[in-house]
Amino acid sequence: MSTQFPGDRSIPPEVTIAAASRGLGRVTAVHRVPHRVGTAEEAAREKRADRRNGLLLLAVIAGPLVVGLLLGLVTGSVGLGIGVGVVLALVGWGAGFYFANRGGDAGGEERDHVYVFGEGFALPAREGVPARAFTWADVDAVRRVVTDNHVNGQYVLTVHVYELVLADGELVVFRGTEQPGRTSPTDVLELGPLLQREVFDRRLPPAVEAIDAGRTVTFGALALSASGITTPGGLVPWNAVRDLSTRAGQVVLAAAGGRPTTYPIGDIPNFEVFWTLAQNLRAQH
Repeated sequence: MSTQFPGDRSIPPEVTIAAASRGLGRVTAVHRVPHRVGTAEEAAREKRADRRNGLLLLAVIAGPLVVGLLLGLVTGSVGLGIGVGVVLALVGWGAGFYFANRGGDAGGEERDHVYVFGEGFALPAREGVPARAFTWADVDAVRRVVTDNHVNGQYVLTVHVYELVLADGELVVFRGTEQPGRTSPTDVLELGPLLQREVFDRRLPPAVEAIDAGRTVTFGALALSASGITTPGGLVPWNAVRDLSTRAGQVVLAAAGGRPTTYPIGDIPNFEVFWTLAQNLRAQH
């Protein structure tokens, strides 16, 4: 079996073997994005941990600002206190960002590689788990959650999460961050859209066929059919939809005579498929 060299990197033999066993073809790209494979329960625990980490980061940044303000009041120099507080806050923010994004061990960078092939992707061995390969057909859905973080009204950080739902119920979660004015420490901005395109190309045609056959296609709490869009509150016929738009990470749906209802885009699996179908079905009415 020949060794493949995407760019200036060689693929580990175990990844090559795993990819070949699933018929993934030739490698097309290698991206560095922290990831994990697990269950929905594990993903929920990770989300709770992310919220705790966000509160901790807020405390790390806000704490020094409070100390600086108190120093300014004690010394009579508010400007000095604020200056000291800002410097300490920036140091704390930088340290928190570094530790949130560094690898857990010396092999962290290699461990975070994602090998993209023509027919799927493969992940290297990590923490006693052997290398694994997945075909695009293994992926039932992709969910994307983008969270902007602000401190004292100032934008400081964006977290990107792409969650692949596999046919067997497992989840593959990719996570990366970006800061204003800095190069992202991961390749999540390249890998994420690639994952969405691959899933979109394979999930849109069967969804269109289902709609044309008179069936309903479900997207989390919402569902689409030729008759209308079904929400937890019931069916909204297409000719009764007054507004169907996106705003601030939410889908906004308003029926004639009713108040707008919002649904987080991150809660809608295969959002691009959902949105393409919804816009076309609405346009037909």
